[in-house]
Amino acid sequence: MPVITVTLGKGQVNREQKQELIESVTKVAVDATQIPARSFTILISELETDNIGIAGQTLTQIQASRNP
Repeated sequence: MPVITVTLGKGQVNREQKQELIESVTKVAVDATQIPARSFTILISELETDNIGIAGQTLTQIQASRNP
């Protein structure tokens, strides 16, 4: 059973977008591997923005500087 994990910042996508992501990732995986869709498990992990660091800053800090 292949497992694909997608990690996002919390709140980046809504429920409908997650469903679309799951469908799209599954389709690409099936096309690439020829393994049936029913075999794939897609996991979406959401990280708090304080737990994501880019260029020495947390994503919280980056977002705050973009929205003064």
